[in-house]
Amino acid sequence: MWDLQKPAITKLYIGSIIIILLGAFLTFGSPEYYVLILPMLILCIGLFLASIEQVYYLVAFCTPISIKYMFGDSGINIPNEPLMLVFLLLFLVKLFKDFGTVRPILKHPITVLILINLSWLLITSITSTLPIISFKFLLARIWTVIFGFFWGTLIFKETKNIRSFFTAFGLGLCLVIIYTTINHYDVGFSQGKAMVVMRPIMDDHTVYSAVSSIVLIYSLVLLTFKNNNLKLRSKIFLFTFIIFCAVGVTLSYSRAAFLGLLFVIGFSLLLKWRIKFKTILTSIFVILALTFSFSKQIYQTVKFNNAVSGKNLATDIRSISNVKTDESNVERINRWESGYRMFLEEPFFGFGPGTYMFTYSPYQRAHEMTSISTTHGDMGSMHSEYFGPLVESGVFGLLIILTLFLTYIAVLMRIYYKPATPEFKMFSLAILLAMLSYFFHGLLNNFIDQDKIAVIFWAMMGMAVALDLENRAKGLGSDA
Repeated sequence: MWDLQKPAITKLYIGSIIIILLGAFLTFGSPEYYVLILPMLILCIGLFLASIEQVYYLVAFCTPISIKYMFGDSGINIPNEPLMLVFLLLFLVKLFKDFGTVRPILKHPITVLILINLSWLLITSITSTLPIISFKFLLARIWTVIFGFFWGTLIFKETKNIRSFFTAFGLGLCLVIIYTTINHYDVGFSQGKAMVVMRPIMDDHTVYSAVSSIVLIYSLVLLTFKNNNLKLRSKIFLFTFIIFCAVGVTLSYSRAAFLGLLFVIGFSLLLKWRIKFKTILTSIFVILALTFSFSKQIYQTVKFNNAVSGKNLATDIRSISNVKTDESNVERINRWESGYRMFLEEPFFGFGPGTYMFTYSPYQRAHEMTSISTTHGDMGSMHSEYFGPLVESGVFGLLIILTLFLTYIAVLMRIYYKPATPEFKMFSLAILLAMLSYFFHGLLNNFIDQDKIAVIFWAMMGMAVALDLENRAKGLGSDA
């Protein structure tokens, strides 16, 4: 590494960000300027030599504002994904040269589950109905896991780096919110246009609201945590993120995001009452069992709900249980019904990672389709972070994901109840509640393989492992 002073590094990165953003702006939609991508990459390689940590934050900043460039049928998000590929190569080097620092991470339960997930994705890619698509999916998953999780776990050993990551990501997100709000203002803050005003930076309002919810919850927890020992500058950043992300969530008109926030409030009460993880897990199984047992009665109740989304927030929330006339809900049911038929056909290995949108069309039924249904495999997804793995990787794929999510919750609840320091308690609460908003959001949408969510999702997984390892190293302290 070069021996650069902190002020010099700061100036270097500010200048680099300006150059990268300018290059991305010039090259977007202009093939004649694609040659500018090469010097941008050379610049980024130089930044790696200066400080890997700072490049990590640079990727975090660039992720919300990255734009997908298409090369034939394939696309890559510029500038963050090329940088993540470099992180992948550097991690392989680190495994050979400095395996000792990685060994404790590999033994952690969350890491074990992630490696099992990747291994199963490899197996189901081999058995896939569309192997090329599945292996591309697997490669993308690997480089985001290496960047977000493995490098994150190494970097987040110092808890101040968790703040640095969210600050970088939050600043990038604020630029997206400004861009989106200006576009939304131009169309009179129309709810109908809320789904597209963030393009081409983000695909639609649901991923936009999911990311905004994560940063909003994290910032709220840190700013309101008693004795947070934050400097004035950090508090200003957090307050800014709260204001911007609240605007983002509100103007996204996303029902899943609003319900996710309510779910997080409810879960935070359980933590305040010190309810044990086993009790919560048992309650979840009981609720699921009751829901399954009384499914017919529940359907008879909700089928008379005629509230349709797109009018106002109250109607939007009521419309979630409208499975007859709300087109968005009916289309979700269509996708899930199609996925269920696919699962029955391939229950163990599934159809292959990333293949659902290309293979579900023949499994649709005419009476279940809507005006937004497609038969061309050119749009849409499973609309669930849970049904997706079931259809694409079989029942074992779903069980791995569920176990990973539950283990994440259990680890952070343990740290929150028995922290070595008050700071560990604060960060464990912040990233637990922030991630829970996405776990809930995942019931209705799936974005874990889009870079906007993938980077922060796997980074928070890394934060949980880093906090747990450091909490154990310091000795499980008494509740703070």
